[in-house]
Parts: sequence; C-alpha cells; structure tokens
Amino acid sequence: MPSCIPLLLVPYARVGRLPSARRRPGEGSEGRVRRWQFGDLNRDWVLILVGIFMMNAGWATYSAIYTNFVSNDLHIHAGDLGLVESLREVPGFLTVVLAAMTVSMRESRVTSLALLVLGIGLMGYAGVNSLGMLIAVTMFGSIGFHLFMPLSSGLVLGQAKDNNQGRRMGEMNMIGAVGTLLGTAAVLVLVIPLGLRGSFIPAGAIVVAGAICLLLIRDKDAAPRVRISFRRRYLTYYLLAMLDGSRRQIFGTFAVFLLVRNYHVDVRTVTILLLANTVVTMISSLPIGWLIDHFGERRLLVINYIILVFLFAGYALVHTVLLLGIIYCIDNALFGCSTAITTYLGKIAPRNEMTPTLAMGSTANHVAAVSVPVLGGIIWDTLGYQVTFFAGAATCILSILVALSIHLPARQAEE
Repeated sequence: MPSCIPLLLVPYARVGRLPSARRRPGEGSEGRVRRWQFGDLNRDWVLILVGIFMMNAGWATYSAIYTNFVSNDLHIHAGDLGLVESLREVPGFLTVVLAAMTVSMRESRVTSLALLVLGIGLMGYAGVNSLGMLIAVTMFGSIGFHLFMPLSSGLVLGQAKDNNQGRRMGEMNMIGAVGTLLGTAAVLVLVIPLGLRGSFIPAGAIVVAGAICLLLIRDKDAAPRVRISFRRRYLTYYLLAMLDGSRRQIFGTFAVFLLVRNYHVDVRTVTILLLANTVVTMISSLPIGWLIDHFGERRLLVINYIILVFLFAGYALVHTVLLLGIIYCIDNALFGCSTAITTYLGKIAPRNEMTPTLAMGSTANHVAAVSVPVLGGIIWDTLGYQVTFFAGAATCILSILVALSIHLPARQAEE
C-alpha cells in the first residue's frame, strides 16, 4: 500500500497551489534553502499529507472491522459498547498537556510519537478476547489518536495563509479520504486470509509508517512557549467543539452498530458502505473547503447543523437498510463542515496560540464525548435506539444556536 502513495500525490501536486500564490524569485530564501519543491508543494507539506494519508488508511481498515469484531466475536451489547467508547475518550483530556510537551519538542516530533502509539494500539486488538482487554487496548491507542488530532490541525494551519486556510484543510481532508478509501478497500482483501483479528496487524503497521514520515519533517523551531488557559474570547469555539464531540460520538458509536446489531449487516456489506461513503467524502472535501472560504464559517455551520437534525431523525424513523446507508453517506459527507470550526479559530487566534487553543478545544470536545456514549448506550438499552438518535438531533439544534453567535473581525469578514 505505501508504494501507491507517490502516484497519488503526483497529480495532486500539480493543483496544490494557484499560480498567484507562488513565491517570487528569492522570496523567503534568506541565504539558505531549507526545502525542496515537489511540484507546487513544499517538502514538509508533502510529508504531512503522506502521514495523514497513512493514518487515515490504517484507521479506515480498523474502523471497517471494529464493529463486527466487538459485536460478533466479543458479543458486546449497546451498554458495554457505550462504556468502551466513553472510556476511549478519556485520553482526550490529555490534550491539555500538549502545550507543556511542545515547549521543548517540535510539533512534528510529538505528532509522530502520537501516531506510533496509535499504530501499536491498533495492532493490539489482534489479541483482545475480553471486555477488560478491549478497554485497555482501546484506551492505549486512544492516547495516540487524541494527541494526533489537534497537532495535525496545527501543522496544516502552519502551512496555510490567512486567505486559504479552508483550502488547505480541504486538501488535508481529500488526501485523508483517499487513504480512507484504500484502507477500507483493503479489508475486502485482508479479512478472508487474515480474519477480523489478523486484519488489525496491517492496520496498525501502516499507521506506524505514517509516524516515520512525520519524523522526517525538518521544522527547526520548537513550538511556541505559551501556557494553557481558558480564554473567554474563544468561548464560541470551545462550545462548538464540545457540541461537535457530542454529535460525532452518537454518530460514530451507534450508526454502524444500528446496522450490524438491528439489521444484521455483515463485515463485507459494512466495508462496501464505507467505500461508498469514502468516495462521497472525497468528492465533498475540496468543495466544502471552498464554501468555507467564500461563504464563511457562520453560514456554512448553520446550514450543516440544520441538515443534520433531519439526518439524525432519519436514523430513528427509517427502517430500510438502503435508506439508512444513504443517510449514513450524507452524514459523513457533511463531516468536512466541521473544518469550519478550526478555520474560525484560525481567523481569530494568532499563530502562537493556535496549538494550545486547539488542544483546549479538543478537551472541551471530550467533556461531552466521555459521557455521551455511555449515556447513549444506557438510553438504547432502556428506552430504545430511537431516543438515542433523537438526542443527537437535539445536540444539532443547540449547535445551530451557538453557530449563530460567530462573529469575525471586520478585516477577516471582508476577506
């Protein structure tokens, strides 16, 4: 699979930067050339994209087999699944220590370490045979995952200018979607000879390969020396991040589980659904980035959350597998709209506050994410799955109200 990556990036490099954004001769050279150019992409940006590609490929393989593994091999019920997913989110609170870690370490090194931990965690699923072991392996890998997410966004925004942050995030999402597509397709090849358990090994191995790519980034400066603190001017960002965490947990924990447990969808059908979903995500990633840059975060987020209210209601009221699959794909296609939360922060926060604020936003995200899955599982077992998804619709309504409070500085609004 890694051998395919250069072929994927070559045509992409040709469209990576508009002609007007190219450097003028001598600009930024200052006596030493620290980067070689790959088409219109600099060396560090290529390595970031490759690392993100590999992370998404490995994570996609894991995601395609995980629900069938816990439901069919471990016989996990909705309540236990909710407990596992809630405990999975506990390491998200570790993101508050990111500022302290990056004081003496480069962001790329910490991001590489995060992927290494995640890759080892994914391989660990091959030996899981009890609920206790499932919780332990899940929490270990989750440490790497939750350290990676805010740092990767910081690396991407560090490669962007004020007027193309949405496009850069869209490029990241598109490359991630390509990795997801190939990682998901790999399940159709891996699951027959290796089985569900054996398929976790290559999933983790490719994530480790992504860690090696990020280790090669040659950023010379350590991350900014700033203290983690709750800043009132970022309150809207924190609230959006927290509500987004709630919505993602309801969707991520229970959408596929609904298909597997209630409609007995097998792993190959789940894989095909995820492949279709990934194609839709690839198609939507760059247009969503363009919409963010041209229409603004406030308008896009409000429209996104209005649509999601109806999608969550669909999970509760629709009883046809085909229609539920379509709802699932639309839901995933809209995931890219959450990028607007990050680009909103990029427009109101200076660069030296970006990574610490992203870390605090990730922590706010997990304030809700830790409790939502276990509560959703309890509600599922006691009141029925419909109530769980109606709760997701209510979360989207709250998100609409918060998104309406987004206001950008006059200069940013004009751009």
